[in-house]
Amino acid sequence: MPDNFDSFNSFHDWIFAGFCSDSQRSTAYLDLVSDNFEEHKTVIFTDVTRCLVTDYGVENIVYSLDILSDFDSPKFMAARGILDRSTPFGSGLPLKKIAVLTASFGGEAWIEYGTYRVMSKDNTKSLPD
Repeated sequence: MPDNFDSFNSFHDWIFAGFCSDSQRSTAYLDLVSDNFEEHKTVIFTDVTRCLVTDYGVENIVYSLDILSDFDSPKFMAARGILDRSTPFGSGLPLKKIAVLTASFGGEAWIEYGTYRVMSKDNTKSLPD
């Protein structure tokens, strides 16, 4: 799978519905639900070295989900700096891609990883009460 999410149009204004990590499997999961609740995707990151989620609350609206793979770019260096400050044990490891979920409102995430895949879940019209 190419390192962009263009095939899913955009995750802008989707809901950041959940996050889970499994340290034994070095895996992190981001659950995303479309704003009309018709689509549900889980982004599964493998070979995860470090991750950070901040400001996660009851409502979390995605601004963007970006893959940073240009290790010399200012965005990559800024994301790496955030991970270095939050989890300094990985700062000396070889460079990896970083997924950055920025928010219009609520939770944000930084995930340092090796590979990812996107899984679709079939939850058509599971509207809130």
